[in-house]
Amino acid sequence: MIFLGLNLQTPGQQTLRLMLSSVVTVGLMSTAAIADIIPVGFDNSELPTLSEGEQATLDTLQSVRLPLVLSEVSPDRSTLVVATLDRLSQTDWRVKFLDLNTGELIDSIVLEYEVFSPMLPIQWVDNRTIQFVQEGLFGPWDLVSLNRDTGIVSHTTVYPTEEESGEILGAAPDFSHFALRVYEAEEDVIYLVSLRSLDRIEVARLPPDLEIQPPSWSADGNRVAFVTSSVEERELFERTPFSPNLSDPVNQDALGRTPPADNLFLQQNEIKVYDLTAPDPLLLQLQAENEPAHMLAEASLNPTGDRLLVKYLEPSQLTGREFPTYLYPQRSYYQVLDLLGNPVATIADPALSGPLENTGDFIDRDTVLFSSAVETNRHFYTYDVGTASLEPLPLPPGSVDPESWEVSRDGRTLFFTFSSITQPPELFSMPLDGSAAPVQITQLNAEVAAANNVQVNPVSFNTQNGPRDGFLVQPAGAAFPPTEVPMVFWQQGGPGFSMVNEFAVEVEMPFNLLPNFGISVLSVPLAGREGFGTELYRLQAEDNNFGQVDIIEGVEIASQVVGERWARYDQLGVSGCSYGGYFAAQAIAQYPNVFAAANPQCSLLDAFTEWQLGYSSLLSYLTGLTPMEAPEYYRQISPLYSAGNITAATMLFHGSADFLQVDMARNFHDVIDNNGNSVTLYEFEGVGHSIFDVGLQRTAAQLQVDFFRQHLGE
Repeated sequence: MIFLGLNLQTPGQQTLRLMLSSVVTVGLMSTAAIADIIPVGFDNSELPTLSEGEQATLDTLQSVRLPLVLSEVSPDRSTLVVATLDRLSQTDWRVKFLDLNTGELIDSIVLEYEVFSPMLPIQWVDNRTIQFVQEGLFGPWDLVSLNRDTGIVSHTTVYPTEEESGEILGAAPDFSHFALRVYEAEEDVIYLVSLRSLDRIEVARLPPDLEIQPPSWSADGNRVAFVTSSVEERELFERTPFSPNLSDPVNQDALGRTPPADNLFLQQNEIKVYDLTAPDPLLLQLQAENEPAHMLAEASLNPTGDRLLVKYLEPSQLTGREFPTYLYPQRSYYQVLDLLGNPVATIADPALSGPLENTGDFIDRDTVLFSSAVETNRHFYTYDVGTASLEPLPLPPGSVDPESWEVSRDGRTLFFTFSSITQPPELFSMPLDGSAAPVQITQLNAEVAAANNVQVNPVSFNTQNGPRDGFLVQPAGAAFPPTEVPMVFWQQGGPGFSMVNEFAVEVEMPFNLLPNFGISVLSVPLAGREGFGTELYRLQAEDNNFGQVDIIEGVEIASQVVGERWARYDQLGVSGCSYGGYFAAQAIAQYPNVFAAANPQCSLLDAFTEWQLGYSSLLSYLTGLTPMEAPEYYRQISPLYSAGNITAATMLFHGSADFLQVDMARNFHDVIDNNGNSVTLYEFEGVGHSIFDVGLQRTAAQLQVDFFRQHLGE
């Protein structure tokens, strides 16, 4: 969940912006005032910079690349197909063969040219030839075969002879069938197409308010499972002034005002399993509205096609709300079913209770591999259906990538992507029985690892709502506990998302940015975060807690940091992006004597505007009220209307094309400025929600380091 919004500019506002840009440019040519609104594009010669040596370190750190597993493991267990991409921009896709014995990434022109949007995983026909399906350049769908030794490629293009449009949903592991969605005027049609006969059978019709997940197949392609659910909420993301209103089903559900019998999100959620060898292909149908009336989030067939793993979402039942909220669940759990719908096993372990950030899949008939965020780590767990045991794999503190893993064909070895604050992302292997620790395979980011000079220590604090555990990132070799060091308290976007230990060098998540330049980062998940159980997760939405409960917990932690002399008041800052930016802005507005400096980024600042033009359902869920019903409460939870209280030195980052309107950031800036306080807004031209540009990230990083160095008493 992230806060969404609409960027609207009238012609008058655009003219005013041009005038303001001209004034700011003139100001930069002399001495920049502390209250500037400064546009940031690609010519940033007037902005603060680090020394030449520190810029070189920054460039190395920000060159980090993410490895992604694209294929299954070759039959001889020697090779994977992997991609790497730039972490900061999420671009520069490079596809290579990985030698699992040496860790060498092997260039392949044919891979680079042919693999651009494959349905994963890519399959190995034998030790030399891979096969995959993707949207074709010259036809709707391509089945591609590629020989790594000869470089010869074969394309089988599948397309209808009649005029129709659609999308490929997935292909069977043996490429015997495609699943297709064909767009129709009244209803979309889901077909299963045989690649042997080119026959197709219709398996479902979807009205406009339904979506369908990518299918899950048995290994032989004869059985397939689909999950369908309503997309009413997605339509509200269009973010026009006319989309959200109190009567929308999504808002009524979020407010807990819809009886389950009338809730379309519950009624239109089901799982269907088809047997393509049977005269009547529909084998099993599960409906969310059946008892216990929990949402059906995911479905996965085992390789033999005789068992189904189902992820259930338990709706939130919040104090004072008449009915459950289904779109914002409070807990997840799993069941393994036979294909008559009978439960074989129920997996309700606390490690899998976070509703957003866990997922599971069969790796053989009786074993499931789960990934889940638990406290400040995202790790793997194996579940054995026979013994009903869930076991964590022996991983160090850090985070696996839940979308980047494969198991060897013998079922013994797991290959996966992993990173932590002290470990840039690389590919690792480990035995699935947990008998040995992970072994690093690649050296993709060796230079980054050499430049990364930080340490991590676990921390714990007491709040009025119970203990809160997190971690402190410091320059390597620093004393722990620290004594009077510059420190930035950081919060993640969301709300709801976990806050885990992972390598991150962007300004939005400066774990490996600020500490490498002398400024510690304190990360402590607060009320509303996943990974610490259902009660803490839903605490932010209980009663009138939103905009207050986690802010107060953060203030309590800051008080303990100062009380223990980890940092003086004048050495303590706060930062974050999206909801993290909201946290920073609300904290300095409601508690002006806690933080000496703040860097709110891409921030929600006005709850009224956000409800009317943006993500009304999330605010409705978090508050239990609408601005029409509780205007004073919405004023209190909006940092904009308390900006006059701010005394902290403030530096704002906001994209000119952010869906959270930049106009709100300008107004927030102006109120702080009018009270004579130090404030600068850097408006990143053409940038949306977060800075997905390597050059602009380089500029923003230097601004962030320079700002906190100036204002945290280093």
